[in-house]
Amino acid sequence: MRKQQVQSAADALSYLTDCTLATVCDLAMKKSRSNSEFKRQMSIAQCGINWMKDFGVPLDSRAVDVDAIGSVEEWAAQYDVRRTPSTKEQA
Repeated sequence: MRKQQVQSAADALSYLTDCTLATVCDLAMKKSRSNSEFKRQMSIAQCGINWMKDFGVPLDSRAVDVDAIGSVEEWAAQYDVRRTPSTKEQA
């Protein structure tokens, strides 16, 4: 969804959650990042997905992928360059 397509509160929640998930993905791929900021963004994104489910807002885009995997933290792990190869295989 693009910002210009937002026409309701549900659309806004979906858009902002997707943007936050994009930020989480970007941070996961950085070797040098603030761990606290990474965790904060994951928490915000998880909260957005939980609210989407609670309020009956259809999941779309990245939120569908997160829901299929289980959590934002688990979803972000696949992009995390800081994880060792053996840790990635266990996930």
